[in-house]
Amino acid sequence: MKVEADEHEGKDARRLREFAAFDKFSDSELDRLVRVAHHTSQSTPWPLIREQTPSDACYILLDGEVGVYVGDDRIAVLGPGEVIGESVLRRGQLRSATVTTIGPAEVLRIERDDLARLVEEIPALRETMEATAARHVPVAPAPKPKPARSKVSASVPTELVERFEQAADAAGVEVSAALEDALTKWVERNSAS
Repeated sequence: MKVEADEHEGKDARRLREFAAFDKFSDSELDRLVRVAHHTSQSTPWPLIREQTPSDACYILLDGEVGVYVGDDRIAVLGPGEVIGESVLRRGQLRSATVTTIGPAEVLRIERDDLARLVEEIPALRETMEATAARHVPVAPAPKPKPARSKVSASVPTELVERFEQAADAAGVEVSAALEDALTKWVERNSAS
């Protein structure tokens, strides 16, 4: 088992060397990084991070792609070599996005405490985390457009509603059109100019 783990760690370190984010790392620093990381692979999509949950780990995407979502909106797709979940170093903050793999993927998971220790020991890792945080600025979702029409729910005397409906009918106008007209005139009359 130990030989298998060593082979996997060596392979992961070589893979990290291929990514620009890790080009300032020495071989021994990459070895230290993969020794504390947990290698995980899945053949189907799975969520790495959920929005508005506490940060407990970060990930390095070795293979595959991930979608980044704020609410229901996909705001980005990231590929191999990306560091995901850098907010783990900001204790007390909740995740600002959901990150889910898109199909098969391989990742290295680094627990918060391990990452905090490595960031202190490996200056290149601190630089990579800071650069990642600068690129991954939280994006607020675009405001939802207001609907063109809204329903009004108000309690008014039944007699008044009946009189209003009768007047609209006598004028040959839909109740909704008559109400819109009445509300528009009331707003115009009572708005401060």
